[in-house]
Amino acid sequence: MKEFFDKTFCLEVWGEYACFTRPEMKVERVSYDVITPSAARAIFEAIFWKPAVCWKVRKIEVLSPIKWINLRRNEVSVVANDSSSGIYIEEKRQQRAGLFLKDVHYRIHADLVFIPPKKRRETQNPLPDIIYNKY
Repeated sequence: MKEFFDKTFCLEVWGEYACFTRPEMKVERVSYDVITPSAARAIFEAIFWKPAVCWKVRKIEVLSPIKWINLRRNEVSVVANDSSSGIYIEEKRQQRAGLFLKDVHYRIHADLVFIPPKKRRETQNPLPDIIYNKY
């Protein structure tokens, strides 16, 4: 059987704005100072994910100074669906404030860890069963 070894990868990520929402702020969106480890792991998983591997974030480097921006935005309090006759936005609009990060730039280091078959969790198939049924 072939041996598998964990391997470390490094990504640089950046953007104009970011929000890593603090859960204790219920109504207004307020970001943590830096990217959270779970958000960093999600970036790696978006690039490469398989049931046989998991990502372990080892280090997050902040490459740009932390800058904040206050924004006000309009949100609609309802969701449109097929059975609705539309939304009259003037009645359902709510103005919210948020404290977001501006001009973020991070270097993220993570290990790609092989999971042996006996220790893997069973994954849910996103496709409906009808696709697999024979006619």
